[in-house]
Formats: sequence, C-alpha cells, structure tokens
Amino acid sequence: MSPLVGALTVGVGIHLVVALFLLLRYLDGRERLFGWWSLAYAFFAAHVFIEAVLAMGAAQSWYTLRHLLFIAAAWAMLYSFRPVWWSTALAAALALLVAGLRGSWFYAAVAASVAGGAGFIASAALLYRQEGGLAGQSTGLLFWGLLLTGLHALDYPYLRTHPSLAPIGAAFSGLFTLAFGMGIVLRAWQRTRELITMRAVAETLNRSLDTRGALSAALRQTVELMRLESGWIFLRDGTGFTLAAAENIPPALAAGGMTAMQGDCRCLQMLRDGQLTQAVNIVQCQRLETAGWSRPRHASVPLATAGGGLIGVMNLVLPGHRVLTPRELATLSAIGNQMGLAAERARLYEEVREKEALRGKLLEKLISAQEDERRRIARELHDEAGQALTALILNLEMAENAGAGIEPQRLARLRGIAEDTLAELRRMIYDLRPTILDDLGLAAAVRWYVKENVEPQGLRVTMSITGADDRLPHHIETAVFRILQEALTNILKHAQAHRAEIVVAVTPQDVRLTIADDGRGFDLSQVATRREGGMGLMGMRERAELLGGTLRMVSRSGGGTRVEAMIPVGEGPDGTD
Repeated sequence: MSPLVGALTVGVGIHLVVALFLLLRYLDGRERLFGWWSLAYAFFAAHVFIEAVLAMGAAQSWYTLRHLLFIAAAWAMLYSFRPVWWSTALAAALALLVAGLRGSWFYAAVAASVAGGAGFIASAALLYRQEGGLAGQSTGLLFWGLLLTGLHALDYPYLRTHPSLAPIGAAFSGLFTLAFGMGIVLRAWQRTRELITMRAVAETLNRSLDTRGALSAALRQTVELMRLESGWIFLRDGTGFTLAAAENIPPALAAGGMTAMQGDCRCLQMLRDGQLTQAVNIVQCQRLETAGWSRPRHASVPLATAGGGLIGVMNLVLPGHRVLTPRELATLSAIGNQMGLAAERARLYEEVREKEALRGKLLEKLISAQEDERRRIARELHDEAGQALTALILNLEMAENAGAGIEPQRLARLRGIAEDTLAELRRMIYDLRPTILDDLGLAAAVRWYVKENVEPQGLRVTMSITGADDRLPHHIETAVFRILQEALTNILKHAQAHRAEIVVAVTPQDVRLTIADDGRGFDLSQVATRREGGMGLMGMRERAELLGGTLRMVSRSGGGTRVEAMIPVGEGPDGTD
C-alpha cells in the first residue's frame, strides 16, 4: 500500500467517525446545526474515499465525482449557518462548471478547490460571528478546523501532482478534521456540564422556600461547576438592594462585616436604569476597584421574574483572562431566571402565609366583635330601652290605679318617655343595619349616613354620586357602604380633618368609591403592618377582595389620606353583613 493510500484510508476513518458522532448528536437533541454538519462530513468522507480509489488506479472520470462531493460538503457546511436559496443555486452552478471542465483535470481541480475552500472559509467566518469570537476552546477548535480545511483545499491542485507531498496533504486534511471533531466533543462536554449545573441549581432552589439559604447554595454550585472564582447576589429590598448571598468573596470585600458590599454600585445602577437586561461578560466593578483588585471586573447576570421584572443581580468574578462564551452566558441567564423565579416564589409564599395568618386573626376579631356587639345590644336594651319601658309600665299602672282622670303633666311625661325610647331603639337599629340601605339603596344610605352621623361632628363633606339610580346587588351595596362607614369612622377618630370628599361612581362594570380627607395623615408602614395592627384597613380590603375587587390607600404624614376601592358589578357571593 502506498503512503498516499494509507493516509487517505486513515482520513476516511476520521471523517466517518466525525460524521457518525455528529449524527448521534443530532439524533440526541435534534439540533439543526449538527444535522447539517453530519451531512457535510459524510460528503467529505465520501470525497476522501473516492480520492483513495483514484490513488489505487481508478479511471480519471472518478475525479469529477470527487470534485462534486467536495463541493457538496462545502455547501452543506455553509448552508448550516446561512440557509438561503442562493447558496444552493451557487453550489449547483459550480457543480455544473466543474462537470463541464472534466476534460481538463487541472482546471476542474482548481474550480472545485476554490469553490469548496471558499465554502469552508466562509463557514469559519460565520461561526466566528455566531459565537461572538473565539472565547472558548471548543469554538476555537471548530473555527480553526473549518478555516484550515478551506485553506488546505486551495493547495490540492499542486499537492496532488506531487507524489511525495500528496500523503502529507492527506494527513493534514485528517488532522484538521480531527481538530473539528475534538471541538464537537469538547462542546458536548461543556453542554453536559452546563446541564448538570442547571439541574443542580434547579434542585437546590426547589428544595427550600428559604430565599437566602437557597440562593447561597445555588450560588455555591454555580461557582464550583462553572469554575469561577467567586460571586455574590443582590436582591431588591424596597427601593434599594441588599446582599442576599456570597461565595468565596474577596477578603478585601468581606472585611468589616462586609461593609464594602453595602450601598450603590455600577451594576446596581445599570439594573435600576434598565441597562442590564441580559447576562454580560464584563462590568467594571467599583467595589473591586476600591478594594485594590488587580482585575476589577466581573460578569453580571440579572435575576428576572416570570413577568419580566428584575429583582436582583448575580455578579461572578472570572479567573485570569477568562471570558464567558455566548453559550455560557445563555446558561447563566437561564440560571438567573431560575433564581429570580425562586426568590419571587418564596416572597409570594411568605405573603400568602402572612395573609392567611392575618385572615385568621381578622376572622377571630370579627367573631369577637360580633359577640361584643351582641353584648352591647343586650346591655343597651336592658339599661336604656328596658328601664324606660319599665318606667312607662309603672306610670301606666299608677294612672290605672288612681281611679281618676290622668293628669296632663303625667301624660306628657309618658309620651316623652315613649318618644325617647322609640328614638333610642331606632338609633340602635340603624347602627346595626340601616334599613334605608335595604329600602332605598346605596346613594340614599350614603347621604343619610353623612347627614346624620358625620356632619353633626363638625366634618364638612362634599359628595358626588353618579350612576347609582338603579339598585345594585345587596352584597355589593353592603360592601361599599361598610367600606365608606369604616373610612369615615377612621377620619372622625384619627384624622383631625376639617373637610372630606366622597365620590361614588357606578358603571355597568364596577363600583368605584373614593374617600379623601385633609387630615394629618399617617405612615402606612407603621399603621397597616402585615402582622399587627391595621385591622380596619384589612377589614376594608377583605370586603373588597372577597368580591373580586381591590382597595388602595394612600397617605403621608401631614398630607391627608385617600382610600380608593373598586368592586366589580356581576354575579358574586350572596354576601351578608
């Protein structure tokens, strides 16, 4: 066996192994790129096989088939990056040209070498653009494998005519293909590592609802599996950001209880200004600069929620001169999304848990208030109406036993007692359930309540009621009236206000209620805390939310208070007061 045939035989084996591995990668993940690469190297292996057949003395007509297979390999590789019709048309035209030159071996070989070489060189350039450079080893091997294959194709007409150089050329062709194959293997290994990292992070985040603990564990795994130096995570806390997790943080930043990690910085400003919407490779870090770090930069990964909101950022310090590849940045973006979703899920769970606890506390207070109300009614009926009726009965008995005409003065006193008793009973009944709400509706009940209970206490009220001519479902009228009653009670008790404004707007879709005052206002965070206090506010909000509505309160010290409620008009629970 001649050296050329031996080199070409080894080359066929290398190209077939690469084509087979690419085919398996395609069948595993159905990635379009691997499918076309597999086809390209299958054509390439066939072209090398025909070259070996020619080296063993086959007819010269086989050269045309060899040239066409090489052009097909270059076309398949180019089409994998740029699937456009004109590349297919161009390849077909070049194939026809080569077939037309079969009478001249040299010109046919030059045309095929230039066409195929240009295709591989163009593929290398498209790979460079697609990957954003040669950041990773796998990308470098793929790029140089394609580029050198294309350049080496240009020397084919010269090497093939020199028996001593042809085996060397065949060996180099196999080496370039082997480099490309090594790039594929390395890329597959990196992809496996990225998937392992994502799975480990997802399992860690799903195991716990402790936000800081889960983020710390996930950050540790990310740093270890991605072979990074250190990292830290900031989470949004109100209007600012706080350090939620840190791993292998530089000593200069960890000193003094991590005081260097407090306050604002460049990456947080970018996040706040909406400039950090995806993972980026290099951010010049003010904290590392202040700490005297020799390379004060890191990669930054925003933490996003399901709705696209950004709730934090993960900063990762890279070793040496390493730069993350686009694929690694995409993986880190996916991890950042997982972290953001986990943090948001934990926050929502905590809010639900606190709300349920507060709901239980509210129900307990409501039951207690109901019992207190019953006791108050019993006591007032006994102390006020009961005693008055007893006095009325005694006086009637005295008049009956007198045996004479009843004195006018006594009759007047009896009438006064009866009238006072009736008024007292009516007041208690209206306090418990204003019958005007049942009889005349929401608008009349609001006007009556303001006139009889609010304005007599010195509060001037302006009212605007629109669209309330028709009756609403009684549970909606009750909810709106009770929200207004509670809001006005709070104004009278706490606001020290002089004026108040009431706006009731009824539409076919909803009822909107607004109560505003010019009182002293208050700090909502101090009064309406989640665990204690604020039961009046929670009671109003509960009434609105139970009917699918919302309630919003705005207040600040010295600036008055504004309560806005919206309750949809539609089929709802048959609520009772």
